[in-house]
Amino acid sequence: MAPKQQQPVFSFSANERVLCFHLEMLYEAKVLEVGEDDNGKPKYKIHYKGWKSSWDDWVGEDRIRKFTDENRELATTLAQQSKALHAGKSGNKPPKGKGLGGRGAGSDLSSARGSEERAAGTTTQSGRGPRRARDFELETDS
Repeated sequence: MAPKQQQPVFSFSANERVLCFHLEMLYEAKVLEVGEDDNGKPKYKIHYKGWKSSWDDWVGEDRIRKFTDENRELATTLAQQSKALHAGKSGNKPPKGKGLGGRGAGSDLSSARGSEERAAGTTTQSGRGPRRARDFELETDS
């Protein structure tokens, strides 16, 4: 006779309001379903508040926190740190207009045919490519 497997102990229940990590950020979420992974450990289907259901995710207990004031403060702190980090990155950009007229080597703008190459992926409703302003003016003046 095979040994009985123990049922996992679930720390969270369906429809419970929680905070859940996605990458380094902690988001408000709701537990939609409770289940087990292949190893018999608890897993939870999470819906992130304010996000489409396509972002719903099965996660382990290590990514979920109870919805408490202390954890909400942690989420706020993480959001502020992330914002500061991203603001610091954008603040380190070199000023435009220096060197090659603002055009870095290897950028789309450094090409002699830059405008044609950048516009190559865009099309109009007719499917014939972008319309130049002077072409439009010629058509309307006639």
